[in-house]
Amino acid sequence: YKPDVSVQIAWNENELFLRYQVNEQSVKAEITKSIGSVWTDSCVEFFLSPDGNDEYYNLEMNCIGTVLLGFRKKGEPAIHATEDQISTIRRISSLGYSPFPERKEQTGWKITVAIPWNVFFNHSLKPMSGRKMRGNFYKCGDGLSVPHFVSWTKIKTPGPSFHVPEFFGGLEFE
Repeated sequence: YKPDVSVQIAWNENELFLRYQVNEQSVKAEITKSIGSVWTDSCVEFFLSPDGNDEYYNLEMNCIGTVLLGFRKKGEPAIHATEDQISTIRRISSLGYSPFPERKEQTGWKITVAIPWNVFFNHSLKPMSGRKMRGNFYKCGDGLSVPHFVSWTKIKTPGPSFHVPEFFGGLEFE
C-alpha cells in the first residue's frame, strides 16, 4: 500500500519550509511527546545531510505536528534536539493538534513546518543560492493497521529502512 503524498520545500535566510500533503486510507495520531515514536502514527519525515556524507539530521513528525529531531552519523545512536530547540519549529496541521486513535477512513491532511536553520545544531548552516546538500523525504505509518513506507528516492535495502544516506537524493538551494 502506498498513500498519495507530495512535498514542497522552500527556504529563506532564517528558516527551511516543508509542506506535506497526504491522502491515506487511515490516519492515527497518538504520540504527543517530542522525541517520541512518531513513526508509529501517520508520519512524514525529512532527512538532510548538509555535507553530503554519512552525517545527517532526521526530522520526523506525525500528522498533528509532534516532532522527533535527531542528528546521526551512520551506524551510531542519535543525538536528539532539546525540547527548547524543537519548540522553535513552527507547525500548522490541518488535523489540529489533539491526539486521536486510528481512523480507518480515507483522509486527506496537510502539515506545514518552518524550521529555523539553527535547529540543525551540529552545523552552522548558512544557506545560499547554489548550495548543494543531500536528503530524502518519507511517509510512513509503522503502527497503522496497514503499515506503509514511502520514499522520494529509491532505497535498495532488504527491508524498510530510512537511515541510509547513500540513497539520499541531491538538493540544490536556488
